[in-house]
Amino acid sequence: MREPLKDRTRLEHIVEAIDNINNFTKDKSPKELETDKMLFYAVVKNIEIIGEAAYHLSNAFRTKHPETEWENIMRMRNVLVHDYYQIKNKEVWNVITEDLRPLQEQTARYIAETDWDEWEKDGQVIAESTSHKTLVQTARRMKGDGMSTKQISRYTGLSAEEIEQI
Repeated sequence: MREPLKDRTRLEHIVEAIDNINNFTKDKSPKELETDKMLFYAVVKNIEIIGEAAYHLSNAFRTKHPETEWENIMRMRNVLVHDYYQIKNKEVWNVITEDLRPLQEQTARYIAETDWDEWEKDGQVIAESTSHKTLVQTARRMKGDGMSTKQISRYTGLSAEEIEQI
């Protein structure tokens, strides 16, 4: 079982997606974004990645950093994925020109200023991670199906102690 991605990795995904968008749109105009479908969808995909990475940050991390509009970022991702037919070029351009620079600065600061060794030891952060929640739900179903703790641990990567507490 793969180890769940941690907050730092998710922040690095956000930085990489912002860098991609900045590289794709350097010296581009709103009209070019509108007429170049490949450019448009490359930008949209990277905005989706930003929203998905924000969603997978632990609640503890998002709560500790309320200056970032995490809810809006996640909502934008949901609109792009589920209401793709309503995407407005102007809104995407506004994200590029108004929202990415502050997010990039905040994210870079979070990466630099966080003591990651201490943060990742925090049991609350681990317990709140979306990946961990999914593993616990899977383990709960497996336990209900009569699988042994050892089998569940092998498939989910959860510890025997965690499984016994379910």
